[in-house]
Amino acid sequence: MSSIKVENLPIPIRLLAVAAQRFWFIWCCFSFLCTGIVALCFYVLIFNLFSQKKATVYTYQVTKWWGKALLACMLVRVTKEGAEHFALNDSCVLVSNHLSMCDIPVCMATAPISFSFLAKKEADRVPVVGYLARNMHVYVDRRNKQTRKETNERMQQHLHDGHSILIYPEGTRNKTDLLLTDFYDGAFKLAIETQKPLLIATICGSQKISTPTAPFRASPAWVHTIWEQPISTVGMTLEDIPRLREMTRERMTYNLECFYEQYSVD
Repeated sequence: MSSIKVENLPIPIRLLAVAAQRFWFIWCCFSFLCTGIVALCFYVLIFNLFSQKKATVYTYQVTKWWGKALLACMLVRVTKEGAEHFALNDSCVLVSNHLSMCDIPVCMATAPISFSFLAKKEADRVPVVGYLARNMHVYVDRRNKQTRKETNERMQQHLHDGHSILIYPEGTRNKTDLLLTDFYDGAFKLAIETQKPLLIATICGSQKISTPTAPFRASPAWVHTIWEQPISTVGMTLEDIPRLREMTRERMTYNLECFYEQYSVD
């Protein structure tokens, strides 16, 4: 996967293209800061004025606005399918492929339900970020067996309390030319242990905005998201993890192949 390819351009044009992408990256960071300040003001009011149940509803609306506003400022057009027909009255484990840092606002803008991200424990020491993580997300600490167990218990409790969690099963952004990298078992294990539905999202084209193979560069782009109907895990056991993992991989692969073939995306 790659962003806008400029390698074959003449050197002067290539330099101008790279400079433009770096300028756009700075603009994206500025847009994140401005929209984030507005969202933070609303979050603070919500956390302090409303009950937990109402706060969940209102933070979902603010989060969705934040994702849409940020992407609009970045000139990212986002389309989606599947979410408009979605109906789920239970919390669930959301999984998505991971191509770009912009996958986060894409999920924020298009997810059909409210959800929490996984936040590293170190985030608690970062101003603002730590505040949001404590109120909205789930801390992850995998330093040793004991902390991993405690993290898993927190995630399970978060789901049982009626909150959904988004996990990228690839673990990090895809830096290869493959459609998908290897999946970790964590998300599928969590869904089965809690008997919560698994909701699959496939993000297509976000590597055109930014990619880890070309840091500090960004471009306007079109991104398409596909939300599948949730997969029930009721009755599944841990022995079903490989089957659930491969089922998820097959669906994402199919969606990506269809998208790239239909629109001739490199």
